[in-house]
Amino acid sequence: MPQHKVFVELPAREVSLSDVIFKVYSDEELFGTITISKGAIEWFPSRSHKPYKMGWEKFDQLVTRNVRRKKLVRE
Repeated sequence: MPQHKVFVELPAREVSLSDVIFKVYSDEELFGTITISKGAIEWFPSRSHKPYKMGWEKFDQLVTRNVRRKKLVRE
Protein backbone atom coordinates (compact mmCIF):
# COMPACT_ATOMS: atom_id res chain seq x y z
CA MET A 1 0.00 0.00 0.00
CA PRO A 2 1.45 3.40 -0.93
CA GLN A 3 2.45 5.87 1.76
CA HIS A 4 0.60 9.17 1.41
CA LYS A 5 1.65 12.63 2.52
CA VAL A 6 -0.60 15.67 2.32
CA PHE A 7 0.71 19.23 2.50
CA VAL A 8 -1.35 22.39 2.69
CA GLU A 9 -0.44 25.88 1.53
CA LEU A 10 -2.46 28.36 3.58
CA PRO A 11 -2.76 31.83 2.16
CA ALA A 12 -2.59 34.80 4.50
CA ARG A 13 -6.13 35.81 3.47
CA GLU A 14 -9.70 34.66 3.84
CA VAL A 15 -10.54 31.51 1.89
CA SER A 16 -13.21 33.52 0.09
CA LEU A 17 -10.49 35.61 -1.54
CA SER A 18 -7.90 32.93 -2.26
CA ASP A 19 -7.99 29.15 -2.62
CA VAL A 20 -6.55 26.77 -0.04
CA ILE A 21 -4.20 24.32 -1.76
CA PHE A 22 -3.44 20.76 -0.66
CA LYS A 23 -0.56 18.84 -2.30
CA VAL A 24 -1.05 15.06 -2.06
CA TYR A 25 1.97 12.77 -2.43
CA SER A 26 2.00 9.01 -2.88
CA ASP A 27 5.33 7.24 -2.29
CA GLU A 28 7.16 10.58 -2.50
CA GLU A 29 5.63 11.47 -5.91
CA LEU A 30 3.01 14.14 -6.45
CA PHE A 31 -0.33 12.31 -6.71
CA GLY A 32 -2.47 15.40 -7.21
CA THR A 33 -3.57 18.77 -5.91
CA ILE A 34 -6.83 19.74 -4.22
CA THR A 35 -7.95 23.35 -4.26
CA ILE A 36 -10.72 24.49 -1.96
CA SER A 37 -12.51 27.74 -2.55
CA LYS A 38 -15.64 29.45 -1.36
CA GLY A 39 -17.61 27.94 -4.26
CA ALA A 40 -16.12 24.51 -5.01
CA ILE A 41 -13.55 21.80 -4.50
CA GLU A 42 -11.23 20.87 -7.40
CA TRP A 43 -8.98 17.85 -7.94
CA PHE A 44 -6.00 18.19 -10.29
CA PRO A 45 -4.38 14.78 -10.98
CA SER A 46 -0.59 15.11 -11.05
CA ARG A 47 -0.24 14.95 -14.82
CA SER A 48 -3.22 17.12 -15.71
CA HIS A 49 -3.80 20.83 -16.03
CA LYS A 50 -7.58 20.47 -16.13
CA PRO A 51 -9.34 19.97 -12.80
CA TYR A 52 -12.30 17.86 -11.82
CA LYS A 53 -14.53 20.50 -10.23
CA MET A 54 -17.46 19.91 -7.88
CA GLY A 55 -19.69 22.39 -6.06
CA TRP A 56 -20.25 21.99 -2.33
CA GLU A 57 -23.82 20.66 -2.62
CA LYS A 58 -22.74 17.95 -5.06
CA PHE A 59 -19.71 17.13 -2.87
CA ASP A 60 -22.00 16.77 0.16
CA GLN A 61 -24.28 14.39 -1.77
CA LEU A 62 -21.33 12.33 -3.00
CA VAL A 63 -19.77 11.93 0.44
CA THR A 64 -22.93 11.38 2.47
CA ARG A 65 -24.20 8.74 0.04
CA ASN A 66 -20.95 6.87 -0.56
CA VAL A 67 -18.74 7.10 2.50
CA ARG A 68 -19.25 5.32 5.81
CA ARG A 69 -19.20 7.38 8.97
CA LYS A 70 -16.66 6.57 11.67
CA LYS A 71 -17.60 6.57 15.31
CA LEU A 72 -15.83 9.29 17.24
CA VAL A 73 -13.95 8.12 20.27
CA ARG A 74 -14.08 10.79 22.95
CA GLU A 75 -11.56 10.85 25.75
